[in-house]
Amino acid sequence: MNKKMKQVRPEDFDVEALMAAAREGRLYIDASKNEVSKEQIIIKVRAYVGRIKVFATPKCFSSVDELWERILACDEFVLFLTPSNKAKICRDFDKYNLMRIIGVLREKGVYEQYSDYKFHKLLEQTEKDSPYRKYIGKGIENEQHALLVKIREIVEKYKL
Repeated sequence: MNKKMKQVRPEDFDVEALMAAAREGRLYIDASKNEVSKEQIIIKVRAYVGRIKVFATPKCFSSVDELWERILACDEFVLFLTPSNKAKICRDFDKYNLMRIIGVLREKGVYEQYSDYKFHKLLEQTEKDSPYRKYIGKGIENEQHALLVKIREIVEKYKL
């Protein structure tokens, strides 16, 4: 611990001193422990996948939004998309796992069979590559087999 810092207990808090430190830019919080709420994850994921609606197949185009709502209504999927405390890149939601879900939906005929690069370019709205692009083609791993089954059930309900 820095020698200029001292540990404080709740009874040591001086609200005026804390407010003054905040105004002066001397008050810091540990941002790594800030958790993202379920509602924030759902809002961010909706906006993110909304970018690839144009890639939906003709038979799924009118129901792709409803399909995503059904996916995001499942706590298991929101938990799957919750970023870990160690996440350095994906703080709003776990993009690696979202790419896996998109990959499954592409394989199930919800989205056209465009390249991973095309999906990534539209999702990220940039020409730059990122480490999670390759996860589009990976699908959901065996440890999450129940999620894979659930996605298949949801897709079957919304495919025409």
